[in-house]
Amino acid sequence: MQTVWQNRVREAVQHKITANTLAAFNTNVDVVVHLEQAKLAPLLSNPRVDFTAVERLLGMEIPEVTNENEFVAVLMQALQEGKSVHIVLRDMDMLSWLEDVFPERVESMGGQAGIIANQMAALGAHSMVYTSLLSAKQASMFFPEVDVPVVRDGLAIVNVQEAVRPNDPVKENWIFEYAKNERFELGGHVITTPRANRVILATRPEGVVMAFDPELEQYLPELGKSVDVAFLAGFHYAPAGESERKAYLADSMNSVHRLKEQNPHLRLHFEYVPMSADEAEREMLKAVASEIQSFGINENEIKRVLRIYGYEQERAAIEAKECSYTLYDGVVKLWQELGFERIQLHNLGYYVVLLKKPYRVPVEHVRQACLYASSVNAIKAKYGGYVLYDRLAEAAEIPLSTIGFQQLETFAQEMQRRGVEVPGSFLEDGILEFPDHTVLIVPAHVVPNPVSTVGMGDTISSSAYAYEHTAR
Repeated sequence: MQTVWQNRVREAVQHKITANTLAAFNTNVDVVVHLEQAKLAPLLSNPRVDFTAVERLLGMEIPEVTNENEFVAVLMQALQEGKSVHIVLRDMDMLSWLEDVFPERVESMGGQAGIIANQMAALGAHSMVYTSLLSAKQASMFFPEVDVPVVRDGLAIVNVQEAVRPNDPVKENWIFEYAKNERFELGGHVITTPRANRVILATRPEGVVMAFDPELEQYLPELGKSVDVAFLAGFHYAPAGESERKAYLADSMNSVHRLKEQNPHLRLHFEYVPMSADEAEREMLKAVASEIQSFGINENEIKRVLRIYGYEQERAAIEAKECSYTLYDGVVKLWQELGFERIQLHNLGYYVVLLKKPYRVPVEHVRQACLYASSVNAIKAKYGGYVLYDRLAEAAEIPLSTIGFQQLETFAQEMQRRGVEVPGSFLEDGILEFPDHTVLIVPAHVVPNPVSTVGMGDTISSSAYAYEHTAR
């Protein structure tokens, strides 16, 4: 079984992504801190941190960070659970404090659109990006091959350096990464991290708009004709006020519709990022699903989405026993609720992919796309940064995870227990057909002690979807 799958990986990595891709709207500068106990001395001794107050916050839901104690509590809970966290920093004055307590840091491209645009260029795609803020600092972080659509006596596609707007502000996010089995002592607690992960502390400066500029609106159908796959990110920034949010979502989805107007083959993907308010998130996801075909999410995030839509049984099942079939049950509920034609759930060591029938790409090609994406992610985890196509061959020699093969067996056993007829070839194929959908369980690589975890979900989803829509 393992040999069959590994041979598929070897075949998948021989192909370049040649699709025309567009990534919009969320770009920023990431400030990355690699957490180790030795680097925490300035934080532990800082007078603005009160560990008695932090202790009271532990276990509480903290929707946003408004002070230093909340930040430390969020960090401690994330380290303890080994889960990814994305949370908004509301007190912008804390940025200078963060610089003081974390002097060792690295700046890099951030934001889903920025990361995806660079990764697509690195893999050989014709990569375009659209963002509302494009300062010289932000532009310097793009691959030189990335282009930008602009309006100059009509629609023009220009190199990113030609599109710089010098007066634009910079959106800055802080990312705190940690390794598996890292030991921390914080506020009297001894924490050993169960897995590698990260905490993202995001800012929202004035001027950042998650939408196309009004002057570009009339050219969206023309732009869409030149794109095969688009990755739209940032709708989680929808305004908090109900009337403003409804107007923003209506305008945004109208823009997406216009982008597809003259290209019925254009496919769009949205990668999940949580919002702070449940009702706003329900509304945002419904709007996105009305125009966008593909949705990406991970094993932790799906529990939140199931909860906000009232699927407590499926959420609790994942909480009690996170595995391929409980995650599949959750994905089915999201599909029935939202109607995406494709949902890809990425977890450590395997992916669960649901395709609505009929699907326009052969299922076997979707499987290859997942293995290709896993290969890209493995090289990213091993070396960090962006993965050039020329390095992908190395991933073919990295064994797929035993976790993934175990999850194939677990899924088959549970489906048989439910009375579902499972083909004898399932463990080698990973494909199970239902009347209205197909599910794939695809084993993936696991690289121990990854150099970087930032952008892994975006990398997996974008690489897979762009590969799906590259000519075979």
